[in-house]
Amino acid sequence: MNNVVLEFDKMITKLAGNPLGKQVFKVQVKDKIIYGGDIFITIPDRIDTIASSFIQGFFEDFVKNIGIQGIEDKVTIISSIPDLKKIIIQNLL
Repeated sequence: MNNVVLEFDKMITKLAGNPLGKQVFKVQVKDKIIYGGDIFITIPDRIDTIASSFIQGFFEDFVKNIGIQGIEDKVTIISSIPDLKKIIIQNLL
């Protein structure tokens, strides 16, 4: 099972920026997942907003490897943000 718990500075409550999304993916996710199975990503509860720019940067590699349908089917997002997976998919379309 692919299980990644994202870590951010304790002062950060919002995530924004395509370059930051790409950096977080590269440093915290890229070498820890295998695209063939289910993927679980946990976002700290204190993160209350994620901008579309961060989403697009963070999920760029996912889209290239498994597509948006693959994200819908194989990726579980654990977060305090209501309907975050739906928001993610909308921002990737």
